[in-house]
Amino acid sequence: MLAESLTGKPAPELSNLRGWINTSPLTMEGLKGKVVLLDFWTYSCVNCVRSLPHMKLLHKEYAGDAFVLIGVHTPEFEFEKPPENVASAVKRFGIGYPVAIDSENTTWKLYGNQYWPRQTVVDSKGTVRWEHAGEGDYDKMEDRIRDLLKEVGKQAESKGNTRTNTIERFAFSSKTTPEIYQVCVPRSCTRYIDPREHSRDIPYLNGDWTQYPEYVTHVTPESGYILLKYGARNANAVLGVSDMKTVRVDVQLDGKPIDKRQAGADVQWDSNGSYLVVTENRLYDIVRSKTFETHELKLLTSGEDLRIYTYTFG
Repeated sequence: MLAESLTGKPAPELSNLRGWINTSPLTMEGLKGKVVLLDFWTYSCVNCVRSLPHMKLLHKEYAGDAFVLIGVHTPEFEFEKPPENVASAVKRFGIGYPVAIDSENTTWKLYGNQYWPRQTVVDSKGTVRWEHAGEGDYDKMEDRIRDLLKEVGKQAESKGNTRTNTIERFAFSSKTTPEIYQVCVPRSCTRYIDPREHSRDIPYLNGDWTQYPEYVTHVTPESGYILLKYGARNANAVLGVSDMKTVRVDVQLDGKPIDKRQAGADVQWDSNGSYLVVTENRLYDIVRSKTFETHELKLLTSGEDLRIYTYTFG
């Protein structure tokens, strides 16, 4: 969904940025003569992360004198605003194309954005010619880019069919648990007790937690946990800590350590079971199943200042 389509209108200028990565500063006016793809993303958004391999392939196949891809990093959370955090994420994901740091969401708003990720294709005259919100439609995106390259006399052979199997495909079910944020009545969130009977898609806290505008945080050295019964193939969570802290988070799936065949990339194991090491604010890859499944995911900690921002599922 888009607030207001800009298709057929002049592309707004890239405004109020806090810097650039992988390039000197660029402007939409200065890019006239080129076809431009703007990918609005943020590094803790799982949908954005899943779209990055497609963006990198488009950059690899088409970048040159007539085409440029710009990742416009626009944060959802406060911790995603500092340029150094964006730079670290760009390095971690191996992004080689230009990235604009839109930490105040100024350019995001000028383009009428409401959701991550969001792509806008601009022609060589600076006119918006195609817009898309969310994952998918990568073939349509590539076709539009190729059509606009033809308009400036550049022929580009599509490789879309040859790469179908090189990027993981995600089949979403209408039953997949939606993205879940932690919320409660302000100033009433202190001690939580798990009722032990769990409905799906509702997070249950146990222990001492405090609610902030963007997250809940565990505030005592006594053990606490958050449990969520979900339905999906994959489960992720945006977790964090305050500066210079490291928190261990034990992970259980249906009351047991995660089997290595179901574990996400951030899960580790020792004699006590499966766990995460949370050292920074980011998206943590926890569960990866081959099929749609229903599980109870429990995150346990005795560390102070563990922050839980949101769950995301695929």
